[in-house]
Amino acid sequence: MAYKKSFSEVENKYWGDYKARMSKAQGVEDVKKIFSMVVADMVKEIEPKLNPTYGEFDGDFEIDVKGEKHYKVSSKIKTDPIYIELVEISDLPAILDKYSEMAVNKCIHLARKEPEENGKKIIP
Repeated sequence: MAYKKSFSEVENKYWGDYKARMSKAQGVEDVKKIFSMVVADMVKEIEPKLNPTYGEFDGDFEIDVKGEKHYKVSSKIKTDPIYIELVEISDLPAILDKYSEMAVNKCIHLARKEPEENGKKIIP
C-alpha cells in the first residue's frame, strides 16, 4: 500500500527519546503516561488542529494491552474529519502501531517482573 503522505521524519524525531524513556519506565503506569504523552505530542506536530491531550487516564491516545490494535483513540479525535483523513492517506496508523507495540511489550515485561521483585524484598 502506497501512502500519499509519510510522517516518518516526525516519527524518527520522537523515536529515540521514546525508546529511552520506555527503557527507564519503572511500572505499567509509567509506560501508559509515556505513550500518551509522546504520541499526543507527535500527532500535535503532524496536525496542530487536532490538539490532542495526554493524561494518565483520559488522554486522547492510550495503550490497550488486550486490544487488537494495542491503542485506543478518544472519540473526540477518532471522529474528527482531519484525523479520519490522516488515517486514510498517511502512514500514521503504522506509526501508532509501532509505538503501541513497544508500549504493550514493555507493559507485559513489567507485569511479569513486578511480582518477582516484590517477592525478593527483604523486610527487617
